Amino acid sequence: MTSVGPESDDDQVDESEPVVCEGLNAEGTEVKPKLDFATVPGYSNVRLDQSLLPPPPIEFVPPKDSKQPDFMSAPVISEETARQALLEHVSQQCCWGKGAAEKLIFKGLQSSTSYHYVLETFTEERSTKWDFEPFHGQPVNGPQNGPAPGPWDIPASFSKYFVDETQHHEVPFTAYVEDCHKCNARGYVRCGKCLGRGKVRCGTCRGTGRRRVYRNGEQRIVSCSRCFGGKRRCPRCGGDGRITCPVCKSHCQLKWYIKLTINWKNNIGEHVVEKTELPDHLVSQAAGTLGFEDTQIRVMPISRFPVTEINAASGRLVASHQFPNRRIHMQHHIIRMVPVTQCFCQHKEKDVNYFVYGLESRVHAPEYPDQCCWGCTIL
Repeated sequence: MTSVGPESDDDQVDESEPVVCEGLNAEGTEVKPKLDFATVPGYSNVRLDQSLLPPPPIEFVPPKDSKQPDFMSAPVISEETARQALLEHVSQQCCWGKGAAEKLIFKGLQSSTSYHYVLETFTEERSTKWDFEPFHGQPVNGPQNGPAPGPWDIPASFSKYFVDETQHHEVPFTAYVEDCHKCNARGYVRCGKCLGRGKVRCGTCRGTGRRRVYRNGEQRIVSCSRCFGGKRRCPRCGGDGRITCPVCKSHCQLKWYIKLTINWKNNIGEHVVEKTELPDHLVSQAAGTLGFEDTQIRVMPISRFPVTEINAASGRLVASHQFPNRRIHMQHHIIRMVPVTQCFCQHKEKDVNYFVYGLESRVHAPEYPDQCCWGCTIL
């Protein structure tokens, strides 16, 4: 009596005989075809992987006079505004009680201004690689039509400044047609699941053609109803032993061409000056007063700001935004002034501090005492 294991829906390949298929050697490992690309002047080093192409140098003459900002102070809030902001913050938190916010005794408010400096540099990067598509009679713009233009000579435009965008272009006069290297121009390849046999081993009976069943409390061995003698038609190729070539999609030929990829990217550098314990990332996300804004092909570092740290950060970030492998189209930098008020309070003879920041009066209150209200039924 043959014992048959648990059923499985995974059909298995019969490995009784070694079969060598297209793309596989005798050991079953994939053999990648050697590709010989056409020689295109100016693109001799292009392969299947992308290669960056630095832009031609551009002479830039900085302006003689650079505009510097007029600075303003941030607004100061009252105790009433600070308490109302805390109450609204508490109402948005799960399981926070508002009793402490209503009974807080204010001991003092310390207002200050935080500064958020942002530099944006909008750049363009170009790279090339050989690519292909199935050839089905579409136009082929090859070398017979003229010499291929340089990668930075191909015109392309972006949609908007300071917005990331990617475009792909076929380099003119680089296309040619060649037989598919995957299927040798046959349009099909041998099925990798059944190795071209058209049948696979049944996963239900594990290729035995029999399975164990229980009827009326008795165990019996019966013929497998899902196969014929342990073999099933291959579900991938339908029993044909061949599948459509995944490379040429049965067209037998490929159109090869050099693909130009253009990436427009907005590179952002920022620096926050915050003297309190309020986390910097909260300052950068809050609304503030725009104290300075300038957009130029090349901006000049800010040098006359009353906070020395902002001047140093501007100089450091502007110097770091050089990008030798990209073309710089535009730069933009701003200074935002974000109001921050540290509230010193007392609740049940215990000191409690919290922050109200931003023009929208956001609250940061990690020390709030009633962060879990009594009688909460939310699990």
